[in-house]
Amino acid sequence: MKLDMFMCIIFLAIMSSLGFVCFNILKLTIFVYLLLLGVRGLRYKLNMRIKKSKVFCTAFALLFFMTFLTGFTYKNPKKPIPVLTYHRVNDEVYDAKVPTVSVKQFEKQMKYLKKRGYQTITEKELLDYYSGIKIKLPKKPILITFDDGWRDNYENAYPILKKYGFTATIFLATGKMGEDEYLTWDMVKEMYLNGIAFGGHTRNHINLSKVDLDTVEKEIELSFEDIEKNLGVKPLSFCYPYGGGDLNKSIQHIVKKSGFQIAFASYNYGINMGNVNIMAVRRILMPRFNKLHKFEMLLLLW
Repeated sequence: MKLDMFMCIIFLAIMSSLGFVCFNILKLTIFVYLLLLGVRGLRYKLNMRIKKSKVFCTAFALLFFMTFLTGFTYKNPKKPIPVLTYHRVNDEVYDAKVPTVSVKQFEKQMKYLKKRGYQTITEKELLDYYSGIKIKLPKKPILITFDDGWRDNYENAYPILKKYGFTATIFLATGKMGEDEYLTWDMVKEMYLNGIAFGGHTRNHINLSKVDLDTVEKEIELSFEDIEKNLGVKPLSFCYPYGGGDLNKSIQHIVKKSGFQIAFASYNYGINMGNVNIMAVRRILMPRFNKLHKFEMLLLLW
C-alpha cells in the first residue's frame, strides 16, 4: 500500500511539473488515494495508519514542491485545452475502421459538456492562445473537431451542436465531397454561415508518409484550394489523415507553406502542455462509448 500510494503521488507530482493545474491534480490525488484505500480494504487501517500517513505526507510535500517549481520551469505555462476528435455520428452505420458515436451518446456528451460549463472555442482562438497572443478564453474552453467530412456530421451532429450553442471544426477530404455518405458543398456552406469552421484533410485522404513529397505537396495544396474556391475564404487549419508517421518535419513544413496556420494530429493522442507545436496539435479520440461515465473519465483533468 505504501509503495503504491507513493508511486501514484510521485507520478502526479511529475505531471504537475509538466504544467497541469494544481487544483485538478489535488482532486485526482485525493481520488486515487481513496480508491486505493477502498480496494485494499480496511484490514490495513489500524496497523498501517501511521506509516501510510508518513508516506502520504512526504509524497504530498513533493507534489506541492514540484507544482511550485513549475512556475520557474515555464515562463508562460499554458493551461491544457482539450481537443475532441469525432468522425461519424449515426445509429445505422458502424464501420470498425471509422470511429462512430451513436446519436444518443453524442447528445449525452454535448449535454454533459454544457452542464459542466464547457464552452467551445474556435481554431483561431486556440491558435492565438498557443502562439502567445493574449486573448480572453472561457473558464472551461474546449475545441470540438470532426474528421473526413461525413454527411452525418450535417444530419446528426450539427443540429445537436446548435441545440447546445457549440461550434466545431470539420476537416474535409475535399475530393470526396458530394460522394455517397459525404458532405456536399451546399451543406458545408450552410454550416459555415452558422459558425462551423472547415479545414483541410488532403484531397483524397491518403497517408502522407507513404507517398513522395511531390504528391504530399499536391494533396495538401489542392485541399486548401478546394476549400477556398467553394467557401470563398482561406482555411486556417489542417488535419493529418494518419497523424502518426506523417507528422515529420518535412510534411509539417509543406502544410505551413501551403497556407495552413495550425495543424492537428489524427492519431497522436494526448494533452497539449508546455510549448505546443502548433503544426502537430494533439487531440483526444472519441470512440463509441456505451456509457457516459467513460466520456467523463476522459475529461477528468479538465
